[in-house]
Amino acid sequence: MPTIAACSMDCGDSCSFVVDLEKRTVRGNPEHPFTRGFCCRKGARYFERIDSDERITTPLIREGDGFREAGWDEALNLVAARLDAARATPESILHVHGYGYRGILATASSVLFRALGATATRGSVCDEAGIAASIRDFGVLHQNEPEDLLNASRIVNWGRDLDRSSVHVLDIVKRARKNGTEVLSISPGGDSMADFSDETIRVKPGADRFLAAAVLKLYLESGELNPWVLTRAANWPAMRGLVDGLMLRDLCAACQVSVDDVEKLYDWYADTGNTATLIGWGLQRYRFGGQNVRFINALAMISGNVGQPGGGAYYNISSGRNFASWGHLVDGYQIHAHRREFLIHDLAREMRRADPPVDFVWIDGMNVVNQVPDSLALAEALRRPFVVCQDCFMTDTALAADVILPPALMFEREDVIGSCLHNYVNHCAQAVLPRGDVRVDFDFLADLGLRLARPVRLPDQDTCLREGLKKSGISLDELRSRGFVKAHYPPVAFSGLRFGHPDELYRFPETLTPDPARDPDYPLQLLSLVDGKYLQSQVPEADQAGYPEVFISPACQACDGVAPERDTYLVTPLGAMRVLVRFDETLHPDAVLFRRSGWMKFGRVPNVVIAPQPTDMGDACAYYSQACRLENR
Repeated sequence: MPTIAACSMDCGDSCSFVVDLEKRTVRGNPEHPFTRGFCCRKGARYFERIDSDERITTPLIREGDGFREAGWDEALNLVAARLDAARATPESILHVHGYGYRGILATASSVLFRALGATATRGSVCDEAGIAASIRDFGVLHQNEPEDLLNASRIVNWGRDLDRSSVHVLDIVKRARKNGTEVLSISPGGDSMADFSDETIRVKPGADRFLAAAVLKLYLESGELNPWVLTRAANWPAMRGLVDGLMLRDLCAACQVSVDDVEKLYDWYADTGNTATLIGWGLQRYRFGGQNVRFINALAMISGNVGQPGGGAYYNISSGRNFASWGHLVDGYQIHAHRREFLIHDLAREMRRADPPVDFVWIDGMNVVNQVPDSLALAEALRRPFVVCQDCFMTDTALAADVILPPALMFEREDVIGSCLHNYVNHCAQAVLPRGDVRVDFDFLADLGLRLARPVRLPDQDTCLREGLKKSGISLDELRSRGFVKAHYPPVAFSGLRFGHPDELYRFPETLTPDPARDPDYPLQLLSLVDGKYLQSQVPEADQAGYPEVFISPACQACDGVAPERDTYLVTPLGAMRVLVRFDETLHPDAVLFRRSGWMKFGRVPNVVIAPQPTDMGDACAYYSQACRLENR
């Protein structure tokens, strides 16, 4: 009989699945109001990952230059001994946790290592700059529910590659268009947005804040400002003074968008009816990514579309906002208020300068060597400490480990999952037993805690699930029975223009920062964008043959001397990597597009040549601000 499960991967759609174990098939749950009976190809093909011949199914211990198989007792006893030795100086223990799988029980490693006082990471390799920006503006991370897009007269899709990042939001947009909603998409190109849009505007990579400011300039010049909207902002005079001091021609030059297109975008926001704004999960990955998001939010606010059905600004919500922590239930659990934290996107340098030094590293939920900038430096930094990696595949991070512990994958473990897009809480049931000697990570973490000289005892899984659901008031029994429950949030965020700040007022951005001058030796901008076929680095080794492809515009003047038929290299100040050059007429001529879909050991990771650069807020990483060039050798 099919099982109702859910996607626990790092994807906002958080689908509810129907899993047929006999046929080994996965499809979207037709009863789930957001999933609506279909899912992306990554979810539909998940049994290929579970059944892969490349999968690690027993613990491995480093021996010389390779690994040997081991039993769980041997592996966990070795890890416990090394962890006990490091506990004398808790800061010497480093815990690196990612979101390759999510849920209430998926926080078990964070609970265990917080109880030990271990060094943690801060910041984000993903969306934190946009989250920080949205909280500065609205005071809280909230948005209209996605189905409210069906009420919009117009949708401005500002940088969200729907075909690769959210098939269900794309479905809503398609349904809205059938009902007469118009769609305008803004991006540097290199995507399929034109296929789902009535109008498109190509913007210089990372310059979206200037385009939004240009439209704000037209609003001020028109005098058509809603006084009620302005009274609901704490700092309108500062915003007005900022925009008054800007010249429209300078803003157009900064974003490389014509005055005609700026006026067109103004008309989309100023026309009758409501305009919803989708903000892409990529706009924040620039040096001033937070400002990009803040100025787009400001445009949604000034145009009177915040707090309205069919309006709003959609960035994301917290996938854990319906859940409470269960860490306080751990016997002997203590909150270490001043524990050390390392910036995740600059982890190699943080480890090199650490005092006391890092002696023990535990990594789970993230192929961190692959996914942070300056990957080679991080691989080198991991040579000194004792490294434990939870992974089922021999990734770049697993290769750096001393012990590899294979965790159960999705459908082999139970959990309760939230979403950063919709308000449904999903139950991920265990549909199949873990393969080989694989164990559920919660179980072996609890086992490890008991093996320590001073044990850390985790509660049982049911207790953790019920405690985690208390905040939402959702019953675990109902979740297990139905497969999903909708949490209670208003369908329209910020109704009455009441915001999350203590004074309930909105906050406009008060600065607009120009991009620094580009080094003429590196005239192009590297955009390491998502690949729709794979989720982050979850790529089968068999699909990583050959050199990676990059895409450029045929109008790229900086590439005039490059002959694609010859050996071509992508070059940055950090180094060079061999690539194959392809052309894309939709792409901005200043951009080099690299779809991230591979591992460093196969020469397919752009992070090898991307330097750690901070965003303007949120302690995130400005991946897309990496300057580069292409050359033949």
